[in-house]
Amino acid sequence: MNTGEFLELLNQNEGKELVFEYKQNEFVPAAYHITEIKSKHIDSVDCGGIAHSYDETVVQLWISGEEEKDRAMETEKALKIFNIVDAKTALKRDTPIYFEWGHGDLLTSVYKVQALENTDEKIVVKLFVPATACKPRVALEMAQGNSEGCCGSPATGMVELEQAARKCC
Repeated sequence: MNTGEFLELLNQNEGKELVFEYKQNEFVPAAYHITEIKSKHIDSVDCGGIAHSYDETVVQLWISGEEEKDRAMETEKALKIFNIVDAKTALKRDTPIYFEWGHGDLLTSVYKVQALENTDEKIVVKLFVPATACKPRVALEMAQGNSEGCCGSPATGMVELEQAARKCC
């Protein structure tokens, strides 16, 4: 899910509770607050020597532990926070959106949206922690399933990916 899709979801579902499920049947407590929205730019080089440059949005969820609520934040309040951020620094709507959460013994992790459950009363954002991966190997596997390759001409792209994957794997 990207940032623009998430904002559109909030806009189209006024008055609904916004609930986050970080593990099957385990939810961020209803008293959570969106404490920070980060626009991150990442420049990296993978183990095969391939450079990557991309952006992402990370929404930090926080709970003080001192407050209890029966109902989670509503979509309008979340949207208000996004609008405050957007007014200060423009949100990049085409970037993937992640949610950062941790509390007590649960180590802070960055979660990706796996699915949405949209009912009359609430939106449940089902999260998961993506596994780490060897980027050259993943790119090679994807290219092998794509007859056109992913890096220019099929022959050149495949050779470059195979070389990168061999360097580190």
